[in-house]
Amino acid sequence: MTGCCAEYREKDVLAWVLGDAGGAAGQELAEHLASCPACRDRAAEYCELDASAAACRDGPVIRWRFFDSPLGRMRIAASRKGLVALSWWSASDDEFVRGLQRRWPSPVVCDCDELGDAEGQLLEYLDCCRRSFELAVDLSGLTDFQRLVLDATAQIGFGETATYAEVACAIGRPGASRAVGNALGRNPVAIVVPCHRVVRSDRTLGGYAGGLHCKEALLGIERRTPA
Repeated sequence: MTGCCAEYREKDVLAWVLGDAGGAAGQELAEHLASCPACRDRAAEYCELDASAAACRDGPVIRWRFFDSPLGRMRIAASRKGLVALSWWSASDDEFVRGLQRRWPSPVVCDCDELGDAEGQLLEYLDCCRRSFELAVDLSGLTDFQRLVLDATAQIGFGETATYAEVACAIGRPGASRAVGNALGRNPVAIVVPCHRVVRSDRTLGGYAGGLHCKEALLGIERRTPA
């Protein structure tokens, strides 16, 4: 922030817009932004929101962040319920955000102070130091069939694999192997819901949205990770 509100950090303004600022400090900042159009416009620009601050404060928000990983630039996003998206194959940050905006009517905010725990757990997994995730996922907006497929996939053990046909049988839909593959291809939270552990009946890799070389790499990580 610059000028008359230089004393307010960007983090303070973001917390107020997201409804996370409370007490006297939050009230003081709210009064300042209400009285200063220039600062209010700056706050809206910073948060990438084109609605009013009050409207944003009352509704849900999707937060996202990016970080470097062994697979490339990784982008993750979460609602207040849990992780909603994870991608390292998006062509750009803008493409990733547009995908979030298509799925969610909520404001989408780049917030690099949040999701640090998710980033840490993912990097530990990719560094062969973690076998399971302690992360909630939010599968809202997916079809019932997609959620069934992802729930079944989440039960495949670390270092193990299952076939598309086996997942289809697990959800009571034998013969729906192709539909299972299509649902896994749209898995919004890859790695955390481990669709890389699902392979063809002949145990060849099959498809993978993140690229077959990444699917092979993830399976290799699980073979190398100590118990």
